[in-house]
Amino acid sequence: MGYRQFILFLSSVGFLVIACAPDQQLIDQNTLLNTELKHARIELQEAEEKVKILDAELIKQQQTASRCKDELTDLQSKYTYLKNINLKLSQNVEQLNNDLEKKNSVIKLQNTVIRLLDDTKKTIETSLKDEIAAREIELVKMQDTLKVVFIDKILFDSGSIDINEKGKKLLLVVAESVRGHKDQKVVVEGHTDNKPLGPTLKERFPSNWELSTARAAAVVRFLQEEGLLQPERLSARGYSFYRPLATNDTEEGRHQNRRIEIILGP
Repeated sequence: MGYRQFILFLSSVGFLVIACAPDQQLIDQNTLLNTELKHARIELQEAEEKVKILDAELIKQQQTASRCKDELTDLQSKYTYLKNINLKLSQNVEQLNNDLEKKNSVIKLQNTVIRLLDDTKKTIETSLKDEIAAREIELVKMQDTLKVVFIDKILFDSGSIDINEKGKKLLLVVAESVRGHKDQKVVVEGHTDNKPLGPTLKERFPSNWELSTARAAAVVRFLQEEGLLQPERLSARGYSFYRPLATNDTEEGRHQNRRIEIILGP
């Protein structure tokens, strides 16, 4: 081998050695990348741990939220129930207050009526003392009513439905005593005994029902037209012989059962 060839050989070998030798820059970069990879893995592990913790917290929060939602639903149901109860109680209280107010008004009215009835009773007792003494008229005082009972023929002659002159005078006394008491109602009731109607009455009335009602209506009409009582205060009823005061088996009993009752009350 010549010198020149030997030099070329060494040059080739040197080139190969240099070409195959490690690049320091690459080594440094590789080291840096390994280090960063290591750090990245550590951070990834830490992140995974945090994710696990956050997942656990999220589950707890979801459970808490679910429990709170259930509690809220329960509270809303209780609120609705209590609201309805409160509404009903309010309505009951309002109704009770209204009832109490009405009862107080009724009591006040009753007290007024009772006072007026007492005044009316005294007036009638004074004005009709002779008839009361003769037991032609009776006064029956109850809790909140006053009953003026006209016995037998004092208002109507036998077989008649026309008020006689004495009866008109007596009814005018009653009308005068109650005319100013506008809170008093005036109910007129007609009653008979159980005897069949005579021929004269039979021509006009089928039974004692019609007779008792007709006499009550005649008194009402007189109290309105002659006694000047307001018609809305007046009413008439007929009971035939079905509400007797005494037995119809005796003349005295039938005498008491043939009557007109004027009932004064609230």
